[in-house]
Amino acid sequence: MAKTTSFAILASVPEMHLLSALETMEKLDSELSDEIIKVAFGSMAFEVFRKADELRGEKTVEVLIYAADCVDQPLNSEVSWGGLYIGHANSRNGRYAGKSKFLPPSTTADKPRWAVFWEIQELKKLKAPIAIASFKPLGKKTNFVSRFIPEEPMLIEYY
Repeated sequence: MAKTTSFAILASVPEMHLLSALETMEKLDSELSDEIIKVAFGSMAFEVFRKADELRGEKTVEVLIYAADCVDQPLNSEVSWGGLYIGHANSRNGRYAGKSKFLPPSTTADKPRWAVFWEIQELKKLKAPIAIASFKPLGKKTNFVSRFIPEEPMLIEYY
């Protein structure tokens, strides 16, 4: 599947969920042969993912992830994880409507409160972190400030 370069998604995910998701994807990789290997995270930002799906067409979208609640948080915020967004699914009573094997185990105790679940493939820790200040929101003229911390997923300019 082709990847769009017209925008990306900047998201914040607690580090413990990222580590748990990585384990989930490794497990799925060894178990599945005919299904897409993906992981899903919950969000209330349904407008962002609807817009992303509208803009991306059939392409995947680069996701840059800020690891929230990290032990060694740098002074200036940075993304240290990445993946490919493949779509979102509306929740069912706040819960993931898909197969639970695609949820990181660390999230299963969460209260059912999400509007959507966004699905990504190829989740990985980046070789080198990227400063969030090097990005700007989609359609805006200026970059984020150096200590900006994303709280909700958002669309950003990406080349």
